[in-house]
Amino acid sequence: MTVTGKTTLTPYFISTITWVLASPFLYGFHIAALNQVQSALQCFKTVSEEPSPPYITAPITDGFPVCIPMSNATFGFVTSVFTIGGLLGSLSSTHLMNKYGRKGAVKFNSGFILAGSLLMTIAWNSGLLIAGRFIIGIGAGIAMCVGPIFLSEIAPQKIKGSVGVMNQLSVVFGLLLAQAIGLAFSTPDTHRWRVVFLTSSVLCLAQLLLSAGVADTPNWLTAVGRETEADDIASKLWRDHSPGSQRSPRPQHEALHAEAQSLLAEGADGEDDGRSTSSRNETTIPPLSVVDLFKLEPLRKPVTAVLLAMFGQQISGINAGNNAILSRVMPGAEGYISLGIAILNAIMTFPAVYLIERLGRRSLLLGSMLAVEISLIALALGLNGGVIALSTVAILAFVGSFAIGLGPVPFVLIGELVPFYAASATSSLALSVNWITNFVVGVGFLPLRDWLSSEDPTKPNGRKGEGQIFFLFAGAFAVTALLFAKEYRK
Repeated sequence: MTVTGKTTLTPYFISTITWVLASPFLYGFHIAALNQVQSALQCFKTVSEEPSPPYITAPITDGFPVCIPMSNATFGFVTSVFTIGGLLGSLSSTHLMNKYGRKGAVKFNSGFILAGSLLMTIAWNSGLLIAGRFIIGIGAGIAMCVGPIFLSEIAPQKIKGSVGVMNQLSVVFGLLLAQAIGLAFSTPDTHRWRVVFLTSSVLCLAQLLLSAGVADTPNWLTAVGRETEADDIASKLWRDHSPGSQRSPRPQHEALHAEAQSLLAEGADGEDDGRSTSSRNETTIPPLSVVDLFKLEPLRKPVTAVLLAMFGQQISGINAGNNAILSRVMPGAEGYISLGIAILNAIMTFPAVYLIERLGRRSLLLGSMLAVEISLIALALGLNGGVIALSTVAILAFVGSFAIGLGPVPFVLIGELVPFYAASATSSLALSVNWITNFVVGVGFLPLRDWLSSEDPTKPNGRKGEGQIFFLFAGAFAVTALLFAKEYRK
């Protein structure tokens, strides 16, 4: 497969990116893993005046209970503990990527998700579900940090953006598969819902076994002194390429290398810390810490731009209440609505693979942000005015606008706006911001919606002023988009 006049991708390149993309795929899979199976997985307990109301005893089939006795509050915690694990995984990813390499970090993420998936597959009580979901979250947090960097470091310059978009494309396909399997296996009074987590276990095991045929990135191999091996891997990834050409310093970062070397040579207390400063190649400069990112003035703008993009993803409210609003149009079809939104998300991510190299990162992302802002305002107006058609169209436009730019592009920026030695720390910090914002929006959505609106007896399951929360999202998102446009000018 020839992508430029000089670069030909190899079967090894295709197999490597396929292996790497399993990580964001599993992240997307577990975002939606519980969406369709709640009714089959959960056994409700009867509310009682007694201090300790007894749980329902679930029937046992083939050695497993057909459902797990728990309250709605407990199920909500099972769902949200994934975010807490994700934050922990993101915070630990810098150490894992720098010490064990990009490949090693992928194996860690796969191992965590495998362990958590097996726990949820065999779970007979809510404690095991919570533990499994938390462990899966740790793996997912690592996955979303290492995936974009791995892809960026093995992709030829001419298609780096298109390859980077595949990270988000893999996420939405994982989400889509989880929705489809959950819908098919959420049969009441059976434990077929366990197939969802068994599927994840099989995928993780396959990724771990296939890791034997995958090498680390040429950049990381060079950084740890394995230059001969790095040249061999580069030639396996891109034919008709001179060895090491993909690992040369990027021009936009050359001015930064000397300052980074100076910072690392001086150390935090002004003394030599023993780290090499003999070369201006970015792969020979030791990795920076999160604190170091803000000590280097040339890094502040690109790092801030990445953080704003990640914050903007979640402060847009993309995960807040869209399914519930659409369910009023098709009562009783919530499962199919979730699946339909997942399909739309997947379809609208495809154009980004082509557009990111034609329009550029900044233009595509800002255009997507503008469309998201318009959709949010239209959604707020539709909800406040009780115009179901407008609300429905606005949500669909919102999902499509997000998928084409705001969803994939921030992950591409992580590997491109900062040099190699700052990538791990930037990825960890950016994804931590993403997880925290996601958690805050998820926890605060319903209380804020209720505070900004009031009950309306004329609207079944509706509230007067329900759209106010989306005006709030629109305002916060507009400020974020303007700040991003200011920080990311090139």
